Amino acid sequence: MLTKLLKHEFIATWKVPAALDAILIGLGILAHLMLRAAPFVRDSMGFVVLMILFIGVYYIGIIAANIVTLGFLVMRYYKNLYTSEGYLTFTLPVSTESIINAKVISGFLWMLLSVISTVLSVLITLTGVIGMADVPYEELMEAADGFMDILREGQSVIAAIILVGIATSLYSVLSLYFSVTVGQLWEKHKILGAVLCYIGIYILNLIITQGTIITSGMYSIMDENYDREFGRLYAGMLNRSTIISAVLSIAFYAACIIISKRKVNLD
Repeated sequence: MLTKLLKHEFIATWKVPAALDAILIGLGILAHLMLRAAPFVRDSMGFVVLMILFIGVYYIGIIAANIVTLGFLVMRYYKNLYTSEGYLTFTLPVSTESIINAKVISGFLWMLLSVISTVLSVLITLTGVIGMADVPYEELMEAADGFMDILREGQSVIAAIILVGIATSLYSVLSLYFSVTVGQLWEKHKILGAVLCYIGIYILNLIITQGTIITSGMYSIMDENYDREFGRLYAGMLNRSTIISAVLSIAFYAACIIISKRKVNLD
């Protein structure tokens, strides 16, 4: 039954996230083309102004696309489960776990695709920067080797970045789903309750993040006697963040199921 629920979720939700991901890639391609054209029209004041404006649009677009994707997923979760639609949702011949699982899996995958699209967009833009600078291939590879030498633990850092990206995508979705689930416990002002819950989670996350940075030893790189490898420290910090995000995600997921089984206030 979970397979059928997932199929329905993807059919019902694919248009908005897919359109936003396409916009992100499109912005990256447009930025690439503008950067490659820059050396030929660098004396044009109009092009310079246009480029500055586009940088602002590009930056805002990346942030907005990810926020809108999350907002869309959260609003669907809220409407399907905790408004009048919930009467139909919870009368389906499926368990509460299956309903929540379908929402979590689809939301996580769409959020992960949004992150991947953002990274691809930035990489496409960076290729435009490299092309505009007309950097020889040999110098480019030398710079890349130098960067990897600085990291020392280059492969472990890349793996840690991928893992933290996956964990963060899941955490982002589940923290919002949890906030909505807690907010619906309010007899009135459910959205206000969800917002206040998320603010509390956000503050807690800031404290945990700061503690992760401190315990990982990242601040020690500012010490003049620092002699440890930056890559190892950075990978360690990312791995701690991944573990924390995973643990919190599990807690949020369990709370969503327990609360939805025991107490649901429908409009």
